[in-house]
Amino acid sequence: MPGRDQESVYSARVLGLVLSGGGARGAYEAGVLRYVFDVLGPALGREITPRIICGTSIGALTGAWVGALGRVGAVALAKAWQEMEVDHVYHLRMRDLVSWRDPWFYQRTPVGEGQALFDPTPLYQRVRDDLPWSVLHERIDRHDLRAMVVSTTDVMTGRCIHFTDGPILPYERPNTVLRPERIQAVHCLASAAIPLVFPAVNIQGRYYVDGSLRQNTPLLPAILLGADKVLVVGVKRSASSNTQQAEVRAPNQSPTPFFLAGKAIDALLLDDIEDDLRQVQSVNKLLRWGQTAFPDFLGRLEREHRPYRVVDTGYVRPSEDLGRIAAACFEQNRAHLPFATRTFLSFIHNREADDNSDLLSYLFFHKSFTAEIEALGFADAKRDEEALARLVGGV
Repeated sequence: MPGRDQESVYSARVLGLVLSGGGARGAYEAGVLRYVFDVLGPALGREITPRIICGTSIGALTGAWVGALGRVGAVALAKAWQEMEVDHVYHLRMRDLVSWRDPWFYQRTPVGEGQALFDPTPLYQRVRDDLPWSVLHERIDRHDLRAMVVSTTDVMTGRCIHFTDGPILPYERPNTVLRPERIQAVHCLASAAIPLVFPAVNIQGRYYVDGSLRQNTPLLPAILLGADKVLVVGVKRSASSNTQQAEVRAPNQSPTPFFLAGKAIDALLLDDIEDDLRQVQSVNKLLRWGQTAFPDFLGRLEREHRPYRVVDTGYVRPSEDLGRIAAACFEQNRAHLPFATRTFLSFIHNREADDNSDLLSYLFFHKSFTAEIEALGFADAKRDEEALARLVGGV
């Protein structure tokens, strides 16, 4: 891969894009990006061009699309979510449901194998054949895109492996590694391999699963690679909103295993990005104070310690609970699903809370749900237009 000296990594203001994982909730991200690339960019009279893209799970797939095609990719991705059908993503046959036994049935796919609920071969084929990988690689080689980062979890070690296409600085912690790699379909598919839902993916003799287990919203790699303004798109409503809602809607009976499974996925796959952003803002405040008090403050930090810089951030997240939307959409549209899928998702839905289906919201890859939350993402980004314009339009 082409290299550049480390100094150049910090030489100019760089926009980073950080995309969370969340299964079918990824439609929300597509709506946000459709607004940013297709509406806000033209309104500002410029192309929105993130130089660093970091994604986990469905966020990795989304990032690869916009990394390769920019505005065109964002529009095409939104259209795909607006027209989504379950069999675009996975297969579930009735014989699979009636033949369940211990251990769960074995799935063998083009890039992985193991016990899993679904056969994701349709997703694998679409990602491999439809995404313009050569265009993505050309943009990275021309330095139009500085780096593409795909976060995964190494099954054997539990370490978070950030596969990174582009120049990287040495970085390794006990549980986190930035590993140079030419990003291919297999890396994004590994990042999207939700354990027990989709089988693990084999990359060079090692098995990897969803990066969300360790870091669902990979903000740190974007900053390490030189981003000094970062747009983060999440797929979970703010923690304060969820807490207030839970207090109002306290359950009157013990939670079911499927309700608990949905909340467990929330806890595992949707990390505390809000805490990370607060830390960034605290460091920003300190750096601005230091530069005001001591004119050579940042220069001395860079010369004597390591480069520190102010990192401007923007965070777009759902204004509504996606689990509640999933429950309502499923109730109204379950008859349009394939029989085996309808049976299985009904089993899940009927065992979650009456009006909140967190687990369902990760697996309900159907346009009745995905088109609605894609539109919600567009609306939420439009609501935050002024702040987003300052972030992506600034120099």
